[in-house]
Amino acid sequence: MQSRTVSPELQAISDRAYLYAYGIDEAYKHLYKTLVEPDCPANRFQIIRHLADDKYTAHVSINNDTLHLMGWLDVAAEPVIVSVPDHDDGRYWVLHTMDMGHYTTTMLGKRTRGPKGGRFMFANHAWSGEVPNGITEVIRVESNFIKLMGRVMATGVEDEKKALTYVDDWNIRTLSEFLGQNGPKPKVRKFVPPSGNSWLERVNFVLADGTMAIADAHWLKGLEASGIGAGKMDFTPEQLAAAEISEQHVIAKLKEVLPTLTNASDALGTREQLGHADRIPFQVATYIGQWGAPPVEASYVQMIRDQNGDALDGANDYTITFVPPKVSQFWSVTAYGSKTKLMIANALNRHSRGDRHVKPNADGTVTLRLSNDTKGKAEDTNFLPVPNENFYLLLRMYGGDEDVQAGKFPVPVVQKLKK
Repeated sequence: MQSRTVSPELQAISDRAYLYAYGIDEAYKHLYKTLVEPDCPANRFQIIRHLADDKYTAHVSINNDTLHLMGWLDVAAEPVIVSVPDHDDGRYWVLHTMDMGHYTTTMLGKRTRGPKGGRFMFANHAWSGEVPNGITEVIRVESNFIKLMGRVMATGVEDEKKALTYVDDWNIRTLSEFLGQNGPKPKVRKFVPPSGNSWLERVNFVLADGTMAIADAHWLKGLEASGIGAGKMDFTPEQLAAAEISEQHVIAKLKEVLPTLTNASDALGTREQLGHADRIPFQVATYIGQWGAPPVEASYVQMIRDQNGDALDGANDYTITFVPPKVSQFWSVTAYGSKTKLMIANALNRHSRGDRHVKPNADGTVTLRLSNDTKGKAEDTNFLPVPNENFYLLLRMYGGDEDVQAGKFPVPVVQKLKK
């Protein structure tokens, strides 16, 4: 494919198109992997009933702090209602949804509602029916598929059983099911397999399923020559060749910028917040970990190098001493392998440390001790095992103060220890 000559003008347009479309393409791949391929129904929860660890591989950079309720809402035929129970005081919970453009559409939980749940109805812009009684809030969405993520804190293995009593009371119903009526049949789609085609086919499929093409008209303007466009499936050989090259160009750019994105506060949020923002940090956030929460709910700081600028490597031992962030909910640090962006198995099955685990120093700071060697470390609550390979750390800060939300929290320095 790449042997075909592509004009510099077309390649530049194709690169711009894929920089816009990268997050949509990744969202579609995830939809296909988690919904279409395993033939899972939409509008149903897929529950991770234990804290995610190295055995969970479907979602990169997933947290190790909460139980997860995953799912896909399909609002093409009719609205869908997500019901969330009341939770006990002090237990973190959140209902987070994102559209196929990787924009947050809902962020409701303990931070905004305390322990009080509710019934939340999701509808596309074409629906004009009557909202039934008992609905707490109506959320309008641009894509017919919506990624849903419910999170309920479990402070450890012992607390999982209690947390599950709340998780099992969450439910999803179509509007017809909610009303006890016969409803319309779900929309029938001919999905595009992720392999054996170009990103143009996948992205154009998504753009035609909802109103994203209208909402993103300012990004799509001037990109027609690349082949991008809602529902378009016929492309010239030159467009396909340019599309293949553009994937390489954009991924290379994201990898180049990744080390500089130490804080994702300007890369995750709603369409209103980021719909006109720089696509590079926006797409880097997707590259490092899909479906991240916006800074008002959670802020993320990445640590990938030590005090000397060297990549973190499990062949070495490290410490991190820092002033804990000011948060209304909680904070945690999780270790991931750089190659897979997943948690890596260790003898302690310990993948994160946070405010509910660690013992502070006398001056109020916290010191984490990092090593691949776990022998004799089980009782050290400040010890975090790391993979015996290159790795990175994510500091998650839930309900951070204004400085945390603004990206002003200083990146903790990872100190390599001399052996």
